[in-house]
Amino acid sequence: MKSRELVYRVFEHKETPRVPVHIESDDKDEEFRFGDIVGIGAKIMSWRKFYVHGGPFRKSEDESLLKWIERIDIDAYEWPEIDSVVDEALNYYKEKAEKYKDLRFMMFKVLGPTETAESFFAPPARSKNQIFHTFSFAVLIKFKPKIAYALYDRISEYILELVKAGSEIDFVDAIRIADDVADYRGSLYPKTFVKEKYLYWHKQFTLAICKRGKIPILHSDGNLVKAGIFEDLITIYRGLHPLDFRPKSTVHDALLWIDEIVKARKICREHAVFFTGIPIDLIFSDNISKEDISKIVTTLLRKHGKKGIVLATTHSPYPGRSYKEPLARSKINVARMIANTL
Repeated sequence: MKSRELVYRVFEHKETPRVPVHIESDDKDEEFRFGDIVGIGAKIMSWRKFYVHGGPFRKSEDESLLKWIERIDIDAYEWPEIDSVVDEALNYYKEKAEKYKDLRFMMFKVLGPTETAESFFAPPARSKNQIFHTFSFAVLIKFKPKIAYALYDRISEYILELVKAGSEIDFVDAIRIADDVADYRGSLYPKTFVKEKYLYWHKQFTLAICKRGKIPILHSDGNLVKAGIFEDLITIYRGLHPLDFRPKSTVHDALLWIDEIVKARKICREHAVFFTGIPIDLIFSDNISKEDISKIVTTLLRKHGKKGIVLATTHSPYPGRSYKEPLARSKINVARMIANTL
């Protein structure tokens, strides 16, 4: 069975000859070779520059909290034309996706408004792929909610147009929005904001995605159950990634994590497909063997069951790390073998 058909059958909650696999990598040739899904980011390039150069509303090191908050003016930023940033993101996506589009289940990945809002406040950093989080947007919500909400709405309007445009691409199967809202302890943001803005806008995104016949998927780290929004999200999204409910730096911890995933499935029933099962931190730990990974993946699939799941890495490799490393590659291959044979 071809990869695209296999993944669609999972979303239809049907039996499949094997469990689909998604091994995320910044190297898309590698992602293609290892799995059934290729996910490519549609990036708003001018905003991604904040990762390296810092955001326009960042706080200076010697600036007081009060002075910083009082000077934030969202209209002082020169907002780009929506059509131009959407066109640029689509062209980038289509160019990267061309060689895989007929061979894999294709995912159009978008950075959500919450993480994007945080990037507007980020200090300069060394990575072009990761935000240096200070959670200054969360601080702004606390002290100046009206300004924070206005900024969030402005950013969300851009993302909605990008989501709509991505959903119009014929070969795109799913839109995945990455928008962290929690850590292991629960929500990172006030309940009012989560209800009035986070969930509201994510409903708008999924309505647009579903209207065009595509599958909406959410990537959000942290414990969404403790955050009190898991049951909301499973009614909004058809797929959730990575179900990062608790720390899992050891085999013991990973097995406890699996129990949390199984509990979440009981809440979820057949509402959403889970993309999870391969902790990236264990893939790149020298203290974890391929036999350990075999135990973790086998336990997950036996306890959870093979329906309603895509065996997926929790994240792409860390900066500077790669599946070309022999131990990491051997662990990935063990996980793939289990998905194919269990």
